[in-house]
Amino acid sequence: MEAKVIIVTEVKSNKSENNVWMVAITGEEQGQAYCKSPYKAMRFAFMLKKQTGFSIEDASLKALSEKIAKQKAAAAEAEESAEQEAQPKKQRKPRTNKEPVVVQMSPEPQPELIAFQ
Repeated sequence: MEAKVIIVTEVKSNKSENNVWMVAITGEEQGQAYCKSPYKAMRFAFMLKKQTGFSIEDASLKALSEKIAKQKAAAAEAEESAEQEAQPKKQRKPRTNKEPVVVQMSPEPQPELIAFQ
């Protein structure tokens, strides 16, 4: 008897042109799930591992890790190009050096102090 293993493969979606990730346990047809991103497929595979105690196939983990790294690199590159394309904010005019106007107020007369005895 062969030990059961969690496998993750990229398959063609029936509903769209995109590929999806299928997470399944070898030998079981009921334990299949489909995920839209490799990151979510990896999370689901580790959740299955925790619940069932089966190990995840090494080739599946390697493929998922590579796909996630490619997506992160593409996202970082897109963010970098977006920052470069963003127009700089309008610069404020420099502040002019104005002399401060000093206003002197006349001192108020203080009332005389009254001593109580």
